[in-house]
Amino acid sequence: MVQEALVPGEPDQPRPAPGPSPERIESWLRTLEEFGSSNVEAVEPLTDGLSNVTCRLVLSDAPVAAAVLRIQPERGIFEPYDVLREGEVLRCLARTAVPVPGVLASEGNPSFFGAPFLLLEWVDAPHMPAPEVDLAAFFADLTPFAGALAAIHALDWRAVGLQFLGVPSSAAAGFTEEVDVVEGRMKAFGCEDEPLLVRALRVVRESPPSDGRLALCQGDPNPFNYLFRDGKVVAVVDWEQARISDPRSDVAQLVALSHLRGAAPFGQVRENPFVQLYEAATGVPLDDLELFRAFWLFQLGVVFHGWKAYGTEPWFSWLQIQDLLTLALAEL
Repeated sequence: MVQEALVPGEPDQPRPAPGPSPERIESWLRTLEEFGSSNVEAVEPLTDGLSNVTCRLVLSDAPVAAAVLRIQPERGIFEPYDVLREGEVLRCLARTAVPVPGVLASEGNPSFFGAPFLLLEWVDAPHMPAPEVDLAAFFADLTPFAGALAAIHALDWRAVGLQFLGVPSSAAAGFTEEVDVVEGRMKAFGCEDEPLLVRALRVVRESPPSDGRLALCQGDPNPFNYLFRDGKVVAVVDWEQARISDPRSDVAQLVALSHLRGAAPFGQVRENPFVQLYEAATGVPLDDLELFRAFWLFQLGVVFHGWKAYGTEPWFSWLQIQDLLTLALAEL
């Protein structure tokens, strides 16, 4: 199953808007040569989406029995969005060993559904379990999950044509670009004057990372974007935040989420189970990870206000952010 959520199926969480009608989708689908006689039997909104309108299409008389329609949103917690850029990332990755859903079609003309969109392969596989639902199963999947993320970071991104994502002059410059994007979201979400976030922005800007390298980063490698079958990762979905940057940022997002979800307590960052598995997969220690953890707790604090700005209740509390971000900043 292609899913893309931080929190699957929890109450009071952001939900994707209803998708277009089967008839409207069918009229567009039949403009594609290979789908000229296709019928759309059903449109099933994927309830896990937090940004794009994403629907599973049940098809007949088509080259595939099911597909995923992914429509670019105008606003959202990780804005700005560019679904066609995401499609190009998927096309490039399709030539690699990184498992991703195939791109069946892409369309930049907004007259069909109000925005650009992708038609993607449907991958029939579940994502990792939520730690609060099945902690044992969650930790059982951590090893292949860490290996899959390490493989993404090891990819020769130049060889597969991913330079169009933009190449920072250094890992430190890539980190600065990420901070710039989050600062822009602070203004959009109305939290640019929140004292803790203002302090965090200043501290992370004044603490450039040491050394580092540039790699393909997924940008949102949360466990629900990794689909499993028989204990193996069979697809990695949701590449809208993909970028060339420091891979420690991807790892730190998982660390920050593990604290918020109660899967790992705040402590020495390299004692985090995921960090240890990732380092085992790569054979390289992750230095200066404290900065990246603080950055991601800061970013999730901004996300908290983004959800509030769009009238939805975040799955984590502001008190959690206050406690964790204060601890993380004290390390820098």
